[in-house]
Order: sequence, then C-alpha cells, then structure tokens
Amino acid sequence: AAMLAADGLAYPRLRLLATCRAAEEGGDASGRDIDPADDGPRLAIHAGKPALLEAELRREHAQDAVNGRPVGAPKPAAGEPQSKALEVYWLVVEGLRPEGERNPMVHCQALVVTSAATAAVRARVRFAAPSPAGDYTLRVHVASSTVVGVALAQEVPLTVQEDDVPELE
Repeated sequence: AAMLAADGLAYPRLRLLATCRAAEEGGDASGRDIDPADDGPRLAIHAGKPALLEAELRREHAQDAVNGRPVGAPKPAAGEPQSKALEVYWLVVEGLRPEGERNPMVHCQALVVTSAATAAVRARVRFAAPSPAGDYTLRVHVASSTVVGVALAQEVPLTVQEDDVPELE
C-alpha cells in the first residue's frame, strides 16, 4: 500500500458483478452497467446455443484524474518508460462440476485499467451453453497481477433449457 501511495494511487477497493443470459442472435452491443437487483425477464438459455456472461469490476477507489494520471501524481522523468496500464486484472471463468471432477475453464482474459478515473471495467464472454439441459454454476474469478493479494470470486447460476423448437427444413 505504501508503494501505491508513493505513486499517488489508492489500494484497490473492488466489487465484482456477474450475470449470465442468452446471447441474442443480432449481436451484443449494449455497454450498460450490470444491475444486481435486475430481476427483469430474460430469454431462455438453450442447450448448445450461444450464451453470454457479463462481468463488471467496479473500482470503488477510482480517483479524479488529469490526463489519465491521479491528481498530484508525479510525471515520469524524460526518457523513463511510461506504462499505459495502471492496474491489470485477470478474469477467469470456470464451470463448476461435482467434487472429484475437474472444473473446465470457460474463459480467461486480461482486464486493463489505463486511467485512475476509470470507475469500472467490463467483459462480455460468449460461450456455448452446456448440454444437457439443467442447472449449472459458473465461478467468475478476478485476480490482480499488479497488487498481490487482490482477488475476488462470484458464483453465477446458469439454468439451461432444451430448445423445443424444431429445426426448419
């Protein structure tokens, strides 16, 4: 924490929100915030069809910034390399299986914060819903690769239904 403070940065205070839904065939262009209280209607997720996991890492320690640097932070000396990343987190999504079985990794990607003023970083993960139909659980992990010991995890329920619409001939 002292090293972060010396660079004008705050120790990360984070909140992870994640949800799963059916992926619309027309694309997924929304950049909306995830609302944990949203109990609105959702399209059914069908076995073997595209599904979408949306994850949002909220940075409750976001700071006011000038030119992408925290207010009062020293400018790098001339010739000193300037990193474009202030914080880097790894998002890992795994499917949970019964004890004794290996959990498959569904997805892994970096979440990069380039400004101290960034309030949230988001990821959208498209994947094929599991088959057969049933109740599944995904575990979403976020771990910092820039600050040791900063890690979060959240379990996301996933209910998959059989697609009862016959194929067109």
